[in-house]
Amino acid sequence: MLRLLFIVIFLAALIVFALSNTDLEPIWLISFGWHLSVGTLALGIGVVGLIFGFMTGWVGELRQRSRARRSEAHVRTLESQLVELHQRLDRLQTPPVAATTTVPSPENRI
Repeated sequence: MLRLLFIVIFLAALIVFALSNTDLEPIWLISFGWHLSVGTLALGIGVVGLIFGFMTGWVGELRQRSRARRSEAHVRTLESQLVELHQRLDRLQTPPVAATTTVPSPENRI
């Protein structure tokens, strides 16, 4: 929300600057020249900068989401391994049921 507030303030300042500077000036870029108001040039550069910033942030967010998905899959794998290890530990700790074998008493022996 704070980011949106800064963007709105930035665009409002650019629009006020563009409306205040409407006189046409010759603008040159290497060998290309044209007449453009300084305010329009500043507004155009600001909008292009915002779009570039949004695209850069979007690419970074995609990377972060990809890392989060991989991490969540790894956590699920580790949790399943933990459950399996707990089950194995429980099986090892429970005493086995002893098979009761009857040993004939000495009187009953032949």
